[in-house]
Amino acid sequence: MKRRPVITLLFILTLFLSILDAEPAYAYLDPGTGSIILQGLLAGGAIVMAGAAYYWRRFLGFFRRDSKEPKSDSDPE
Repeated sequence: MKRRPVITLLFILTLFLSILDAEPAYAYLDPGTGSIILQGLLAGGAIVMAGAAYYWRRFLGFFRRDSKEPKSDSDPE
């Protein structure tokens, strides 16, 4: 079980040395790449908003009274 810190340290050292040895890529990004990135960001925002709305309703529902309680015959209308 004591090998885990050694493996983690080795991974961090390898990552650090590979970043230091990086060379320029001279890569080309066409205009379509920007729209794909924008679509991904918009989709991520929509997912976050939908999840927040779902859990917000559940949170508020926890504090609300249940209005579906059966009425007794003696309750006035």
